[in-house]
Amino acid sequence: MNDPERGALRLKPGVRSKALAGHPWILSSEIGTKPAGEWSGRSVVATGAGGELVGTGFYRDGARVAWRRFSKSVDDFDAGFVEKGLQAALEKRKKIPARRIVWSETDSMPGLVMDQYGKHLVVQITTEAMERNWEMVCAAVQRVLEPEGIWVRRDASGRKLEGLETLPGEARGVVPQAPTLVEIGGMEVWVDLRAGQKTGTYLDQQENYPIVAMECRGRKVLDLFCHSGGFALRAARAGATEVTGVDTSRPSLELARRSGDHHGFTIRWAQEDVTRFLRTCNKGQYDFVILDPPGLVKSRSRAEAGMRVMAELHRGSLRALARGGLFATFSCSHRVGGEELLGMAKQVAREEGRMMRIKARLGQASDHPTDPAFPESRYLSGFLLEVE
Repeated sequence: MNDPERGALRLKPGVRSKALAGHPWILSSEIGTKPAGEWSGRSVVATGAGGELVGTGFYRDGARVAWRRFSKSVDDFDAGFVEKGLQAALEKRKKIPARRIVWSETDSMPGLVMDQYGKHLVVQITTEAMERNWEMVCAAVQRVLEPEGIWVRRDASGRKLEGLETLPGEARGVVPQAPTLVEIGGMEVWVDLRAGQKTGTYLDQQENYPIVAMECRGRKVLDLFCHSGGFALRAARAGATEVTGVDTSRPSLELARRSGDHHGFTIRWAQEDVTRFLRTCNKGQYDFVILDPPGLVKSRSRAEAGMRVMAELHRGSLRALARGGLFATFSCSHRVGGEELLGMAKQVAREEGRMMRIKARLGQASDHPTDPAFPESRYLSGFLLEVE
């Protein structure tokens, strides 16, 4: 562990770091002996206070999360390691047109998220070390995946935590300037690879679409925070008698409308604040309400306020839902897991004089793998509920 060619850090004596139990992060407050400043953005071997190996990871001097593991052994983050990691990631995932291929720490590449849309890739870079290694990583990606083009984004909010600035997108190869048709969840939809949300659009609901859609026939469906129409489009295809999608984003709704027109669906798209929209709904107006809000609980300090907002969204949704209807509710924050979400939904239901039964438990798609030692990796929880 004293190899002068490697940086090293050691945990404080007595520290109860989650990294000792397999978590891929070490916090700056947990470090007893840290590497010199020049190791920031480079790979560093971490050990416990007694010298036991924790793994090799990327060090960022001054950040709250000071170390992010990419290997449980002593390893070099080089072309061979990256190519092997890419192959392993591909083997774990279904061969479908749109999928997440690399998801940061869960795929041994901290700071890199990479989604595939047919012949194109969209990546997000969020750590100093991945910035330093990007040219090498990009070359490995091109060798292994042979994409027609890669759109590189450097605008994720997580960059601020590493002290990185927001930068314009960058194309490697040919990336469409305009929205392009991509098959997602068995349906062709329009996606803006360059300016869409996150890495183009949200792929984590792909395995929930058919579960929800199979219950839509003959129902009046309301899709709240519909983004580019993920659930609304599938509801229309499944035979819903009426479909309404609500979102505040004009660009997202334009893509949703374009996808609906592409398939000949009749869907009402409402550009409006969801809370305000729910106040205008008649009681029991819909037979099926889908509530998939953005992350409202992003930190411990905002947990109480975020849960209040979520509770009010649930209250409005239940008032718009007919008795005997279905309610699909989601949380996309690891701080509000399945039990917290269900408990809050049941509490609101009791206050509204309603009763719920679980019809199905829902979660993130399998190409967004979870690690039991890394609870942050399990961020999407949901339920399909019958409501009396």
